Amino acid sequence: MQWRMSKKGRAMLKRKGAIGVVASAAMLLTACSGGGGGDAADGDVIKFGWLNGITGDYSSYYEPSQAAVTIAIDEINEAGGVLGKKVELVSADNLSTVEGAVQGFSRLVDVENVVAVGGVESTGGLAILDSANELEIPVFCPGCGTPELDTGAGEFMFRLTGSDSDGGTIAAQFARDENIKRVAVMAQNTEGMSEPADIFKKVFVEGAGGEVVADVRFNPGRSSYQAELAQAFDAKPEAVYLAAGHEAASVIFREWQRRGYGGKFFVSPDLVTPPISALMPDLENGVAVGAIAAYDTESPAYKVFADKFQAKTGNPPAAGVYDANQYDQYIALALAITKAQSTDGAAIAEAIPQVLNSGGVEVYSYTDGLKELEAGNEINYHGASGSLDLNEHNNLAAPLFGEQFIIDRAWTQVDVIELDPALRKLVGD
Repeated sequence: MQWRMSKKGRAMLKRKGAIGVVASAAMLLTACSGGGGGDAADGDVIKFGWLNGITGDYSSYYEPSQAAVTIAIDEINEAGGVLGKKVELVSADNLSTVEGAVQGFSRLVDVENVVAVGGVESTGGLAILDSANELEIPVFCPGCGTPELDTGAGEFMFRLTGSDSDGGTIAAQFARDENIKRVAVMAQNTEGMSEPADIFKKVFVEGAGGEVVADVRFNPGRSSYQAELAQAFDAKPEAVYLAAGHEAASVIFREWQRRGYGGKFFVSPDLVTPPISALMPDLENGVAVGAIAAYDTESPAYKVFADKFQAKTGNPPAAGVYDANQYDQYIALALAITKAQSTDGAAIAEAIPQVLNSGGVEVYSYTDGLKELEAGNEINYHGASGSLDLNEHNNLAAPLFGEQFIIDRAWTQVDVIELDPALRKLVGD
């Protein structure tokens, strides 16, 4: 079967003017066989692939991610491996680019003959999406926030984190839970800001029974947004949903303070950052409310992982780095192979939801899951990052978010909230 780069990958490469890379990839990259697995389990080991941005824009995530996956592989092997064989992790640098993801995926599949691939981010996930499905290679995406995977991941890609579109949904959930009925929207006219604002509007109106009393869109790079603020606050909202970049948001907040409008803000995840938290005391103690992905820190799986991660790195796990998600992907993969009793890609993909979704004995480690599976029981692996129940699109059914307030000039998690699946479903309707 010929290896084919995804349509999204080709489009992205063309936009970058890399036609020569596309041509080279088409000539050089062919898959040995479909179905995944194959010879990968014929020797003394079973190979798991890890396709990660070791260099490039995503390289800051590499060291904690590498520590997390190493902990997972060690735990699996200490428990006897998978199907009686040791697991070997084979790494490839995707260079944090589309081209690097294409080439790294090909090496892992064609040369190293891995049974599955983990570790990819949004750029890499989109670049190899079609090929993973065509070749039936299970792929875990522990850090893919792109909304393009919300309903289009296919049968062989599994996203173990929330979507970027969840930022608008969780803000609507906050408003609903605080019984807020009237909200004004202020959103920057860029794709990364207007999309979550549109999602907020839809979910707030259709799912929370609220009213959007003003919808104000603006272009970034201006020195003043007084007219836009007046338009939003003249509508007498109980709160404002603000989706903007740091520069525009800083100007908006200062003008809001100067004019004494009062009220509160729900902000997009891009604003849950140190520059915004240190801006002014007027935004503290629940005046500005944001959310980022969170871990279930009360889970036994998290506690064991956190202790090992602290010992290995000297630091606690950090939700924004996706280290626990990186760990979970390989525990889930090992359990799925055990459930399937096969390293065939299609069999593994079918078994992944079976070991992650509710309905079986809840387990928090590979050792416990292995014991239950060997006893003939169904299992539900609850990971270090939280519940890994999947929806029909192979996305997390109810990802966790940390509700953030600014306290003492720093964003501080005040609660962990599970995203309401009923609200999330509205996004795909």
